[in-house]
Amino acid sequence: MRNKTTRELFEKIGFQKVDRNMLRAEDVMNYLSRLKAMELKLDGVPGRQIREITGISESEICRLFSRYTTINEDGKYFGEVALIPEQRLKAYARTKPIEASRSEQQGGLSGALGLTLAKYPELAEAFAKAVLREGEKHTHGRKFEKNHLCNVFYNMCTAYGVKSTEWPFLKQQMANRTIRTYIDQILHDDFTRAALVTGGRSAQIHSKVGTGFEPFLKGNDVFDVIEIDSHHIDAFFVLNMHGGRRSTSTDIIKRIWLIAAVCKCSKAVLAIKFVFSSEIRTQDLVDLICEAYMGSWQPRAIFSIKDLEYSFAAGMPSYVIPELKYHVWSCVALDNAMQHHADKVYDVALNTLGFALNFGPLAQPARRSCVEGLFNRIESRVMHQSLSTTGSSPSPGDGRSESPEEAAVYYQIDVDVALEVMDAYTANYNGVPQGGKNKANSPLDVLREYIADTSFLKPVSDEGYLNSVALGSTSREAKVTGSVKKGIRPRIKLDQALYTSPQLSDTPGLIGKAVMVRIDPHDYRQVEVYLEDGVFFGVVTVEAAWREIKHSVMTRKLINRAMAKKQLQVIEGQNPVIAWANHLKKNASPGNNSERKRLQSEVDDVVGDCISITADKPSVSNKTKGSERWAKLGLFDEDVS
Repeated sequence: MRNKTTRELFEKIGFQKVDRNMLRAEDVMNYLSRLKAMELKLDGVPGRQIREITGISESEICRLFSRYTTINEDGKYFGEVALIPEQRLKAYARTKPIEASRSEQQGGLSGALGLTLAKYPELAEAFAKAVLREGEKHTHGRKFEKNHLCNVFYNMCTAYGVKSTEWPFLKQQMANRTIRTYIDQILHDDFTRAALVTGGRSAQIHSKVGTGFEPFLKGNDVFDVIEIDSHHIDAFFVLNMHGGRRSTSTDIIKRIWLIAAVCKCSKAVLAIKFVFSSEIRTQDLVDLICEAYMGSWQPRAIFSIKDLEYSFAAGMPSYVIPELKYHVWSCVALDNAMQHHADKVYDVALNTLGFALNFGPLAQPARRSCVEGLFNRIESRVMHQSLSTTGSSPSPGDGRSESPEEAAVYYQIDVDVALEVMDAYTANYNGVPQGGKNKANSPLDVLREYIADTSFLKPVSDEGYLNSVALGSTSREAKVTGSVKKGIRPRIKLDQALYTSPQLSDTPGLIGKAVMVRIDPHDYRQVEVYLEDGVFFGVVTVEAAWREIKHSVMTRKLINRAMAKKQLQVIEGQNPVIAWANHLKKNASPGNNSERKRLQSEVDDVVGDCISITADKPSVSNKTKGSERWAKLGLFDEDVS
């Protein structure tokens, strides 16, 4: 019979290869004879000649060639693997029916599982779904127990009609060992699903790393890819509010959010922001991008903690290397969970700064390994060293302090002090040598080498352009209202507050017309007004009730929402911001305390005790001050990781 499998076809499809040096010594000569016979067969040499050369009979040559040209599960020929002596190409399949055995008889049940599954195919399908927990919702993460699955298998056997005289029931000790091995085979067929059912969601996330496939998004150079992500730190902190005098309270904050921007190539932290709210808001994300792009970080002049300082190599990139200020980015890799912030972020990224956004696949933090690694270091080396940490597990001994809330009050672990420590740590982090592709260079060293390379042009945005677009501001359309007949002068209404100016109030021709207002999201007391043709009209100021205290757009919206829900009442003549601060103080809770801290951070021109917290300071005699505790952690020792 003419051979239809040619050498060209064989090499085109591909085949499995074997390293002859790895074979047993007694099998090498036999294997080489078979391999020579197959090569001659592919070249069209007659069987008689092959027998004379190799000593293998024609019938054996046909049998070996059939194995040699069998297609495996990967779509390739078994090839050289099929020539190894005693090598199976397919699993053993029993055909002989299982007979009842005597009470003391051993063995005779080889292939019993395969025979049973072949007879009852629905059983195999149903049990595989049970092992992989297909169809289950909200239950992943519970303990994976093989003994329980063995009992599930026996119940399924009964349900699908397996008789008591058939395997596995004919064995007195049942067949747990065989079933456990079968469970492993099911798990090995789907690694990702196996990771989910045995280790939960975290294991499933890790299973997507190290697949061997080249990543679609590669950071080839500095600022090609900027990773941005958020992370919450759980620990209890005392809320110390600053008014006309220093006062201490037992009110606590139990969660701080971090959002950071990290260069994927150099691992440099471009900016980090601390957020006091239950969740990250869109404006927080926009502020971080603007801060990282503009390079507005400045070192703190004074630390509250004794001996806490920046290292000689510390700092944020644009502060240490001014040439990096306004450097253009290529792409920002964001967490897919931030997709709901897309509209405003797209406006800043694409329309204003001109770089791409990549939200990436859901639940794959490994694609942002640099920023995730930063969060892990801050958590393990800073926050988990705090006496008031809640750790990463609810169990004491796993990083959780025994009584974190009481420890925060007892040791006066101040949230402001914690923020100072994290600011110093992240600034020093940029000057610490890093392992991996940084090759023991610090992130700032990598950036210096990039700037020193004069072989290509560094793309930088024009400062005049950035000033003209008021980076970080938001724009919205508004309508000028008023009535000459009723004597109501022209004004603009934004978030339940009226804005006007001498120029606008004396321009009745604008009543009923639409204008564009540009808003500084951090100071809502004044906005810029532009006419429909883009001409700058002027600046309008909010009405008196909102005018005295600086407040953000977010604060205005929160106050309006509380008033609409009848949770907050503002009497005539009272400043809404002060009323809101007093409301938060009166209804103290971890969430409201976080909002008070956020409010304090934006109200930087308040005098007196208008939003300060007054409380009796607990005695700290015979207690170690919180600042001293932070200083002893040894957080800034240089290491190569």
